[in-house]
Amino acid sequence: MFDKDQAAIERWCKNPDKLLDVGTMVLLSIRMQWTSVGNQMYDVRKHGSKSKCLWGFKRDGYIYLRDNRKVLYKHVRDYRAGRIWLDDLVREFLKVPGLGLAKAGFLAQLTTGHGGCLDMHNVARFGLSPDSWKIRPRVDVADQLVEIDSKISFYLHLCDACGGSEKLWDDWCNYLNDAVSTFNGAEDVSRRHVTYLKGE
Repeated sequence: MFDKDQAAIERWCKNPDKLLDVGTMVLLSIRMQWTSVGNQMYDVRKHGSKSKCLWGFKRDGYIYLRDNRKVLYKHVRDYRAGRIWLDDLVREFLKVPGLGLAKAGFLAQLTTGHGGCLDMHNVARFGLSPDSWKIRPRVDVADQLVEIDSKISFYLHLCDACGGSEKLWDDWCNYLNDAVSTFNGAEDVSRRHVTYLKGE
């Protein structure tokens, strides 16, 4: 599933506007059922930042993605070309309002095939504590940067320890298919990553 659908997304994400779509899908997936994301994407395409699906931090995140999509896309290209590390790319994604490490890792996974999303389902499956990678605000800027760097490194190593990007993706699709009766198999769960983005 991963090798087909993630690869399709990575090929499709070939310019800043496509990256905006991928980032929007990530934002819309926060605290929402995966089955609802396609309709939400349609609403955002129709109404932009005025979409009713962009509530609270999601609207701020969308506006940031929209206004900074060229810079963010350059970071994706730099990572693909080996000019920056995955940690660097995730750090840039963390600047998007509303994205914590799980969703910044998801955005990296979608656009590069590396990283992963340790969402509430994976947290439950692996018996993890999301507090262990939560970045808490610090008064001292230098301390905050050290905190961010150490948490990113910890999070990405944890993704690897849980099987890596491909296994996390495929196992999540299998898990969600078993948990939600409306899917037509794990392949359907996986394929929706592509169809939601393409509006199919």
